[in-house]
Amino acid sequence: MHLRKYLEFTRIGIREGSAYRFNAVMALGTSILYLLLYFFIWSAIDEAGSIQGGLGQVMAYLVIGQLVSNTVFMNTEEFFGERIRRGTIVNELKRPMSLRLQTYFYEIGWACFRFVTRGLPVFIFGMLFFDVSLPGLSTLALFGVSMFLSLNLVFSFAYITSMLVFWTKIDWSVRMARNVIQNLFSGVMFPLYLLPGTLETVFNALPFQSMADGPISIYLMQQTGERH
Repeated sequence: MHLRKYLEFTRIGIREGSAYRFNAVMALGTSILYLLLYFFIWSAIDEAGSIQGGLGQVMAYLVIGQLVSNTVFMNTEEFFGERIRRGTIVNELKRPMSLRLQTYFYEIGWACFRFVTRGLPVFIFGMLFFDVSLPGLSTLALFGVSMFLSLNLVFSFAYITSMLVFWTKIDWSVRMARNVIQNLFSGVMFPLYLLPGTLETVFNALPFQSMADGPISIYLMQQTGERH
């Protein structure tokens, strides 16, 4: 594999992200609004009864969830949909390169851009307003590795669903369906550790748990044996 050729797609992904700075600002604003909405909802739940781990742990979970999702969740269907509608997908297929790896390195570029423009600002917001703290260096390193593995898992799922766009010619509906399933079962919308036993078993048996809940749990030191 000629890595330098594929890294060019990473550069393209970063440059495309930089060209849509307004979208990045709007996405960041949406993430912050989500966190504020979650805060008021979980505050009301906490006042009505006790929450396992307390409100602070729930908000820390959701903040890290936004960091993870803003970085590793991707719109691969859009990549294919735009090129299929224009007919330029032929250019990607004609190259003496793997279509999957072209898309993969392109999405890595976008992930790097989203991490800087959306993930980190959300995390800083959480540190300032929700008392989210930094873990130790070893846990932070494990969290970084888990984020990379999560990105690969998300890409594999997104790439599979993207193949449907060749038949449907419409990417937004496929992407929306995937995002709903992904967000619901991965732990982005609510902490999975609050689920009752039966549901927790079902959620843990699905691969979506590793897309967000896995890295979140490592960051919060629930998988390392350390105390937060």
